[in-house]
Amino acid sequence: MIKRLLCTFAGLILIAGAVSAQPPNYAFQAASGTYTPISGGTAVILTYGGVTNNDDGIAIPANAVPIGFTFNYNGANYTAIKPCANGFASFSTTALTNNTDTWTNNLNSGPATNQRPLIAPLWDDMDMTGGIVSYLLSGVAPNRVLTIEWSMCKWDYNALSGVISFQAKLYETTNVIEFIYRQESGAIVPNNGGASIGLSGAASGSFLSLNNSGASPNVSAATETSDLVTKPATGQTYRWIPYCAATGTNTTGEKVSNFTYNTINNNSASTAIYENFSNILTTISLFPNSVLPFSVTVSSFTATDQVVMFIDFNHNGNFGDAGETIFTSTLPLAVGTVTGNITIPPISSIVLQGRTRLRIRLHDSGTGPNATSCGASTNGQVEDYSIDIQPCFAGAISTQPSNTSICNGGNGSISIATTGSSLTYQWQLSTNGGSSYSNITNAAPYSGVTTTTLNITGTTTAMNAYKYRAVINGLCTPANSLSGEAILTVNAPGAITANPVNSTICQGKNTSFTVGASGSSPIYQWQVSTDGGITYTNLAGANSPSLSLTAVSNSMSLNRYRAVVTVASCGSVISGAAILKVNPLPDVTLSSAQFTQLHPGLTTTLFATSNPAGATYSWTLDGSVIPGVIASTLVANVNGLGKYKATVTDINGCTNITNEVILTSLPNDRLFIYPNPTSDGIFHVRLFSFLLTDHRRTITIYNVLGELVARKDFDLATNYQETTFDFGRMPPGVYIVKVRHRYESTVVVGKLIVK
Repeated sequence: MIKRLLCTFAGLILIAGAVSAQPPNYAFQAASGTYTPISGGTAVILTYGGVTNNDDGIAIPANAVPIGFTFNYNGANYTAIKPCANGFASFSTTALTNNTDTWTNNLNSGPATNQRPLIAPLWDDMDMTGGIVSYLLSGVAPNRVLTIEWSMCKWDYNALSGVISFQAKLYETTNVIEFIYRQESGAIVPNNGGASIGLSGAASGSFLSLNNSGASPNVSAATETSDLVTKPATGQTYRWIPYCAATGTNTTGEKVSNFTYNTINNNSASTAIYENFSNILTTISLFPNSVLPFSVTVSSFTATDQVVMFIDFNHNGNFGDAGETIFTSTLPLAVGTVTGNITIPPISSIVLQGRTRLRIRLHDSGTGPNATSCGASTNGQVEDYSIDIQPCFAGAISTQPSNTSICNGGNGSISIATTGSSLTYQWQLSTNGGSSYSNITNAAPYSGVTTTTLNITGTTTAMNAYKYRAVINGLCTPANSLSGEAILTVNAPGAITANPVNSTICQGKNTSFTVGASGSSPIYQWQVSTDGGITYTNLAGANSPSLSLTAVSNSMSLNRYRAVVTVASCGSVISGAAILKVNPLPDVTLSSAQFTQLHPGLTTTLFATSNPAGATYSWTLDGSVIPGVIASTLVANVNGLGKYKATVTDINGCTNITNEVILTSLPNDRLFIYPNPTSDGIFHVRLFSFLLTDHRRTITIYNVLGELVARKDFDLATNYQETTFDFGRMPPGVYIVKVRHRYESTVVVGKLIVK
């Protein structure tokens, strides 16, 4: 396959030659129709480089398609046409040499002079392999039609299957040309830039080009569009209608020497009967004023000369429809310059938007008169011009300029988006908060001051808080319409002034990291790395100078934390990383080395252990701190029955609480009297009781004579209720101690010796 090369460059080279060429003399219409494949057609033999080629091949003169009737294309008669696989057909009778480019679609200049003139239903680097180019003559004279069909065309050459089918139809008598399309299932592969749709004249620079492949494309004789990559809809029809001929026999002394209308001001010295100035185009905007003055200057006029003007409002190639005669001068002609106004009606089904033809006929009403748009007159001249009828819309700002931040020394822009017809722009600047504005010129630091985008380069802090706005003008726009204001903020770039520092903390505790940063309104984003600093991820919601971590876990140990500090328009700076070390809580246990059940006189030792080693200890009994106990061991007796825990702080400063050890009373039927003997007379009495509720006790003490010497009644509060007696004034000897259950009359007896 041969790819398109240097087509843009070639087009640039040929622009100069296209300036004076007249476009093909056709009106254009777009319509929706029906695509009917031809049946029983004849295949076209396509060759390239002397051999059959369905990729870039074209019919040589010997294989040209016979039109079947005389067809007039742009003023010249043809009886044969040469289709090309690449989506165009040439009226040229010249044989193409080997390796002649047929794939570079360029309506403006054409890839080769000997291919012009041509018609291009869809010109690109196509491939008809798997498809067929064929033709069929149908109908009866004088209304026959030649249809050339490109069926199942690959768009472009490396498409995998048929993308589109299309036809070019040539109509007998009317000399109308139609392009009609049918979409196929294949996908476009626009490697070479896209297609062109339109007509080319015989001379370089003579063309009409569609700007898109939609339902209502615009046609241009100045700008060729060669990058169409959208399939026309099935049934889409583009119709090219030749304008009727206007002739005469004599222009001596009776010719149009100047025509002025809107932006047209054309002088002509030619004495040709017909002058085609259709390459001179003026745009008529229907709002606010569709009534514009004109003048036609007639050289060496006579009183019987008359000026008649026409506009082809419905684009059907003639000027005979109602309302298309737009001016007729009165007789007799008194001066050589005819003036008046041209009124363009609103756009409708009979007044179409877009490019169309304006025709001026000067004729002598006294000698062979002809006041119509077509045919011959004896004396006078006909001139054609082009007008582009467009609705005119007042300017509106669809997107107002936005406040903009630019880093000190950096570049930026402020833009607006607008709708409206023929708008112009002027950016203005206020350095005093909007009190006054002045126009900006294209000088540093500004450019684009008359476009929708104002560019600002090399900003300085002195420009901070400047305000900008755009002044908009247009044909249909109130004078000096203003946009909203945009404020420029010139930011100082960010810098890290203090990095976060490492933190060592115990599991479950809270910690924080702090970063110091300078710059204009810095924005913070903390990040964490769990792989030693290889990768970092953002922490959701961590957007302040300090990062707080609560209830840290062991899994977070050795994580790295850093802050990304961003200043609008200045980019970001990254702090150093701080390492979090999480020390686990000590592994602590509490155990009793001997007993967990006690009776009077029996003790046990509780041991608190820690890994790593404990540094400090504290103890609780039934949830209350035991004052003064700070060792790792605690000796308990029957006076300290209950639930024990130890709180251990290890050598890393991490604290944990042990398991719980419960000391209870050991049941015993023995009556405990101690110290026994007693040397100072003070002694204690205890007896175990399973139940405490409603168990009242009475202790009575007798001497050896059986005399009652002491008695106490009490309610039980503990299993081993302690009762104290003082016999310091009692004589030494042996005493009998009896403990009786008040309600059950149970008696336990013991002996006490007082020394």
